[in-house]
Amino acid sequence: MLCTRLKASISAHRPLLVRNLSSLSFDKDIKVVGGDGRNRIVILGSGWAGFNLSLQLKSSVPASDSVPEVRIVSPSNHFVFTPLLPSTAVGTLEFRAIQEPIRKVLGANGNFVQAKAQKLDPDNKTLICESTHDQETFAIKYDKLVIAVGVKTNTFGIESIQEGNGIYFLKHLYHARNIRNNIIDSFEKAAIPGTSVEERKRLLSFVVVGGGPTSCEFVAELYDFVTSDVKKLYPEMVKYVKVSLVEAGPALLGPFDSKLQQYTKSLFEGRDISVRLATSVKAVEDYEAKGFRFPARKAILSDGSDLPFGTMVWSAGLAPVQFTDSVNLPKGNNGRILVDDYLRVKGYEGSIWALGDSAMSENEPLPQLAQVARQQGIYLGQIFNGKQKEDEKPFRFFSLGSMASVGDLKGLYDGSKVGIKGEEISVPGMTGFLALLMWRFAYWGRQTSLENKILIPLYWLKSYIFGRDVSRF
Repeated sequence: MLCTRLKASISAHRPLLVRNLSSLSFDKDIKVVGGDGRNRIVILGSGWAGFNLSLQLKSSVPASDSVPEVRIVSPSNHFVFTPLLPSTAVGTLEFRAIQEPIRKVLGANGNFVQAKAQKLDPDNKTLICESTHDQETFAIKYDKLVIAVGVKTNTFGIESIQEGNGIYFLKHLYHARNIRNNIIDSFEKAAIPGTSVEERKRLLSFVVVGGGPTSCEFVAELYDFVTSDVKKLYPEMVKYVKVSLVEAGPALLGPFDSKLQQYTKSLFEGRDISVRLATSVKAVEDYEAKGFRFPARKAILSDGSDLPFGTMVWSAGLAPVQFTDSVNLPKGNNGRILVDDYLRVKGYEGSIWALGDSAMSENEPLPQLAQVARQQGIYLGQIFNGKQKEDEKPFRFFSLGSMASVGDLKGLYDGSKVGIKGEEISVPGMTGFLALLMWRFAYWGRQTSLENKILIPLYWLKSYIFGRDVSRF
């Protein structure tokens, strides 16, 4: 009887035992310094906030009692320079030129774990993580935790908006790669002898949802691709190409000055790009038509019309990731983690901070921008490096203005509110070629590695002189 009960007890607790043993094995295998998490900074996320914080904490000497161990936990083992992501989706730039491998920027005190954080026990300063390779769970102890997990694409509860079958998001490198392959596939399918005119029109119909900088820059890159490369490589297909930009709000580039919004709209419409404002996508449906050789889909719009498409790029909003949703921490009504003026999570001051798109100050909510996250990472690095006390100086965002590339060697810059909130100055706006040069120089200068500073101008030159690569692989 006793043996039977013992076996039953072991069986009931087996999952817990396996997790605990997995955690212990993990700590032993990677030689964790301070198994209790003492003097260990754990950063969740490898985006703008987490990446720039890790750069500030990089040390040439190994972790010790005086030098903290910095451990980055992220499902992506690289940082992506997101403002240049639309350029990779059509081949203006190559994917490798806008990413930085995390392990290449770690110091002697750094470590990286490719995993997703699943649960947080703030009382015991413990994270439960899941490996992205085999879904095994393990525990990581921390002394200081920085949540910089970012956000995901918001589909606003529309069940038919899911990645695949012609629908693509644009937040990661694999998104851009999938978009690029689908664009090439669409032109190759349309060029097959016997493909009907109606199917060609559908295959070469591009619908971009969202009117923010990412969407507008992708539309601009797509326009350049069609006018510069498609005309040479698929000359008989150009007449079938149609680009539609669908935005639920009243204007494109919402945060920009109204004159620049109108400039962009007029520019796009002058290029035969259909701009639909105050219109949203309600659903996506499959449909069939006589003579179609390939599966077809169309977007159902709020005005009652529909848009058949071969490629839909959805960049319409942001939503919290699963970890942010699941953790029992104070949050705003938009699901972002609440922090104080020093980026500390409310109720966990001194042990948990939150940065970037996943965090929000209830006193001064900031836009979900790369420059906000970057500045927050640098600010927190000053605190962790002992250059200022954690409550000595509140974080204040310094806006550098807004930039965008709008195609045909044109850009725009909005400097109407440059500086700290309440102390802004107005810098004259700019459009045209000079604005594009400013856009390119600014983003080139933000590159971390010499490698990318060399590659990016070379790819710009290559695409301008020799055209974009349309190889499918």
